[in-house]
Amino acid sequence: MTTRLAVFDRIVVFVLGLLILLGGAWAVGLYLDVPLAQRMADLIHFPAWLSAPAAEWYDLAIAAVMLFSLVIGGWLIALNLRRRRFNRMRSPATDATGSIDLDILPLATALARDIGELPRVEGVRPVLGMNRSRPAVTFLVRARAGVDVPALRGVLEQAETDFREAVRDIDVDTTYLIHLLPVDA
Repeated sequence: MTTRLAVFDRIVVFVLGLLILLGGAWAVGLYLDVPLAQRMADLIHFPAWLSAPAAEWYDLAIAAVMLFSLVIGGWLIALNLRRRRFNRMRSPATDATGSIDLDILPLATALARDIGELPRVEGVRPVLGMNRSRPAVTFLVRARAGVDVPALRGVLEQAETDFREAVRDIDVDTTYLIHLLPVDA
């Protein structure tokens, strides 16, 4: 997710949440006979609202609002579900004489296989993706309860050292997420 998309999502959630809170506060105010809520309700011209479905423009307006909502909703979903993956990265050592490209996925898969050899580690899955406009490799480590945590930490530190040695000056972030499985009864 890019920073702009995260900010946009937060603004949309804030505005919609504020509208819902205001609507709820108005409904509670009407129930409790708060004068401000009553004055706001008095501003509504109920006969016009009640006669609107009979007007000839009503069906067209409802269809337009529905179409607009579908387009905006689909656009928001597509923005948030778009994959932001990478694999091949160019080394900063690339110059006019030639380019140096490195496939990150095979390297991450080999490291995941090495991490997975530790006893009580069920599996390791590398995930490559963009995080805040930066390339990042996330290793999802699934381990059973009772795994030797100091040994796991040592293996992860060695994996990080190996990864940094392999990619050298290529700027890639790494994250290690450890999921401990439930204890067997």
